[in-house]
Amino acid sequence: MNALRKYWQDFGLLVAIAVGVYLFMEWGVLTAPRRLLWLSFIAILVHQFEEYRWPGYFGGLFNGLIFRSEQPERYPLNPQSAMVINIVIAYLFYLLPVAFPSVVWLGLAPIFMGFFQFIWHGIFANVKAKTIYNPGLFSVVFLHIPIGGWYLDEIIAARMVTAWDWIIGTIYFIAAVYVLIVKGNMWLKNKNTPYRFTHRQVGPYAHKS
Repeated sequence: MNALRKYWQDFGLLVAIAVGVYLFMEWGVLTAPRRLLWLSFIAILVHQFEEYRWPGYFGGLFNGLIFRSEQPERYPLNPQSAMVINIVIAYLFYLLPVAFPSVVWLGLAPIFMGFFQFIWHGIFANVKAKTIYNPGLFSVVFLHIPIGGWYLDEIIAARMVTAWDWIIGTIYFIAAVYVLIVKGNMWLKNKNTPYRFTHRQVGPYAHKS
């Protein structure tokens, strides 16, 4: 468990590379929605690597800047909670639609989450930090948004999406953000946790409490 807690984001990048090789080999065989949902899965894995490994100081930004925590290395977000939340998001929320590409609302929700990431990383966090970049923004701009736009274009052109898909997909997206991100961080926070982000993962926010 200690190894997983320390290297889950690195494992995710290896998975992303493996999926990329698979897509390169099977691109002509897979349907367009499934190809794009696989790409969306790659995007979230790269996004998590960017947040927690390189440059990797999302934990410090989240705790020290957003929450003004007195313990930015472990509260409210800590390596244990970050691992659990991100693994569930990537390997359940993002991967499930790949198995059921014809269930369009299931695929819309993670696409919407990718767009939402721009609001968080591109606007909210940057305005609050007075910066033009924070860990996660690169993958949002160059992966989540173009892949998401491509996916929407494909399902609309193929007339796969219905009004109910838009409605259910939106509700599912909002519920996922609330349960996995908002409540997830609250449920797993622990001021006495033995798990701490490294100095690099806290980054410039170590003393902003």
